[in-house]
Amino acid sequence: MRSPLLPPLVLAALLLPACSSTPPDEEVDRRMRFESPEATVEINTAPFALRILDADGKTVLATATGAGDGAYGGPAATVDEGPRGAKILPGWDRYTPVEDPWRRVGNARVRAERIDGVVLEFAGRGLFLTLDVSLKGPRVRLELDAREAEDEATPGTLNKTSLSFALRPDEHFYGLGERFATVDHRGQSLYAWAEEGGLGQGEETPEGPGNPYPNGPSMTYFPVPFFVSSEGYGVFVDTTFRSEVHLGSESSDAWRTAVNARSFATTIYVRSEPLAAIADYTEDTGRPPVPAPWVFGPRRRVNRGAMVEGVDEYLLMRQRKIPITGIDDALHFLPALSHVGVEPDVAQWTSDLHAAGYKVMAYNNPYVAESSPKAEGDYTYGKDHGYFVKGPDGEPSLTSFISGNPLTVAAIDLTNPEAVDWYKGLLRRTLDLGYDGWMHDFGEYTAYDAVFHDGRRGDEVHNEFPVLSARAAHELLEKERPGDYLFFVRSGYRGTQALVPAVWGGDAEATFDETQGLPSAVRGGLNLSMSGVPYWGSDMTGFKCITDAPNDKEVFLRWVEFGAVSPIMMEQNACSNPVLKKTKWSLWNDQETQDVYAKYARLHTRLFPYFMTLAREAAGSGRPLTLHPFLLHPREPAAWSVGDAYYLGPALYVAPVVRRGETTKKAWLPPGAMYVDLDDLTVLAGGGERMIPAPLEKLPLLLVSEQILPLLDPSIDTLASATDPSVVTLDQVSDRLDVLVALPPGGRASLTLADGTVLEASRAADQGNPGALAKASAATIDACASCFLATREGDVERLRATSALAAGSELVIEDVTLTVKGGPARRVRWDVLRIAP
Repeated sequence: MRSPLLPPLVLAALLLPACSSTPPDEEVDRRMRFESPEATVEINTAPFALRILDADGKTVLATATGAGDGAYGGPAATVDEGPRGAKILPGWDRYTPVEDPWRRVGNARVRAERIDGVVLEFAGRGLFLTLDVSLKGPRVRLELDAREAEDEATPGTLNKTSLSFALRPDEHFYGLGERFATVDHRGQSLYAWAEEGGLGQGEETPEGPGNPYPNGPSMTYFPVPFFVSSEGYGVFVDTTFRSEVHLGSESSDAWRTAVNARSFATTIYVRSEPLAAIADYTEDTGRPPVPAPWVFGPRRRVNRGAMVEGVDEYLLMRQRKIPITGIDDALHFLPALSHVGVEPDVAQWTSDLHAAGYKVMAYNNPYVAESSPKAEGDYTYGKDHGYFVKGPDGEPSLTSFISGNPLTVAAIDLTNPEAVDWYKGLLRRTLDLGYDGWMHDFGEYTAYDAVFHDGRRGDEVHNEFPVLSARAAHELLEKERPGDYLFFVRSGYRGTQALVPAVWGGDAEATFDETQGLPSAVRGGLNLSMSGVPYWGSDMTGFKCITDAPNDKEVFLRWVEFGAVSPIMMEQNACSNPVLKKTKWSLWNDQETQDVYAKYARLHTRLFPYFMTLAREAAGSGRPLTLHPFLLHPREPAAWSVGDAYYLGPALYVAPVVRRGETTKKAWLPPGAMYVDLDDLTVLAGGGERMIPAPLEKLPLLLVSEQILPLLDPSIDTLASATDPSVVTLDQVSDRLDVLVALPPGGRASLTLADGTVLEASRAADQGNPGALAKASAATIDACASCFLATREGDVERLRATSALAAGSELVIEDVTLTVKGGPARRVRWDVLRIAP
């Protein structure tokens, strides 16, 4: 019980016995309790047990119990000889643990006590462990250290440690970075080690130990050692060493985490709401930035000089009114200096694209090619100055991969401040030729035995290397082009989210492949969102063409639809196969494809004010833009298994079609709201599964009742500036705003935009037309001021009302009141979907 008279931590301290030095062989049970307003920690020493309770007194997490050998029971340690498997590709881990028997000691003694925690010792069986337990607010911190003897000068051979906890029958786990095979990770053993993506086994093959090849479902470019549980807590394994979680995969009633190091720390966030745990985690590791506004515009991969039907492709997109903001030409500055010799042509190219309203991205990675003649000068300079990561022999640690062409490369040592400055200078070349940013590729190839400038080995720096690479790019671009750039990464780890404007999902298969194709892209993005990374997109339409499944129009259009409701919309034009020359469906293959593509690129562009509002919230609290239903409905069992539907902000619920041949989508709609299909204005009730018509050209996109969706004018072409007067830019549509809202009787909705404008809508008793708004027609409603149009469409009574150009307004018509407060002067065009009782 909490005392109303004493602060919780003071009370806990008074209840604790004085410090003692009980011999480890005497089994004296000490019971301790530490409290904060958000959490309580209870500890027994003999036998050891730790229990964490929330503010309501509910046990959210407890250590596992167990006797005998094995990792489950108390803190444990072992020796992992961990041979590496044969590597077809150096970027594949192929790590196979080879563990000695785990050593555990069942009883603890108190080594030291504090007002906020305790240090425990475990000794016996050739093992000496210390466990430092502390409590601060909702954070329970566990710091574990293992060695073979207390007075040992060096830690000995122990190199792997583990903590284990009880698993509830209905407990589920989410996050852990960009995981492609599962969203609910219960039953999975997953490791955190940034590596190349796998190779999918086809559209009909479920995830499993060999799918994707070679390491199964755990393979990811972007691991994050953080997850949230349906039982009301989050876990952050605070290490850069390779780590594992076994979430009910080894035991039906326990889970554990293990780290390939003798010491590690973990923070447990005691939060009943998973969004609060994500907020805590991003507070500790870095909140995401607000990207440049144009980052939220659609982006396409277009080769420099590409022609379609005798016209420059970038000009044809403008002529066909396909709204595109960014062009990625993938000119490889690093590692092979592909720009050398064509600098004047490149400068003209970027200038021409800027005039037509495009931002332009090139390509870089944190390596220098040893095997490329153009990069010989850079490689020699870097080697002579000691700027490369070294092998045990003191020479640059070389690796191989395909970056434009097969290359042998050296990684820049980003723990060396001088090397970081040199790297920034290499990246600056891209800006000097007029680019606005680049694909920031790779980062997963650090070898275990690599040696870094700061004295650490590759096994410790491997996961951190992508973060160091992103930090160098972030610092350069913030200095050179503050707030007006884009670099997008595929690899990352904890903290990457605080540095990058965008992440893309790596080299996806251009099919409906379960673990590498479109379904996996949805899962990967949702898992990233639940790991504190809000700005993600996939290689829309796919990158690899490895399997025999067709790379056809169906997968192309379904991926475009999904891309439109991803935070970042980006298309990849490659169809990569190392053996065969293959092609996939293209934007220019037929008119229907162009029409559908333009429709969804326009939707994504029009969502700009919504994206910016959500980005401001992400920067302030870590709240993701895309929300798995579990995040908003953590106690709804039906939400736990959803893998292909999500909220985009609070106002949209999307259920993209991700499997071949489907023309209807079965989707679970969360309770507590009604949903309006924006295609035909059908109203769907929440709280169950619904069947939504989904012909090939349709994305199942639902407006959530009592939520506001702001949109740009549909004439928009680009979110970038342009000197070509025929290109419709953001400035040209800034005097108008479209707003959608669905209201049941008595319903209310409000939203504050990123620019401070407050939008409010409510539906109450009929008030007639006190403002004497003029009645408009369907042809005139968008352009008139102080007018309205009421119609019956689908399942709703649709009311459209347009304000005059002003910084604020209030419109009252029939039973609806619509208010705009603050912000710039603009004409607001309301579209109110009135839902029947």
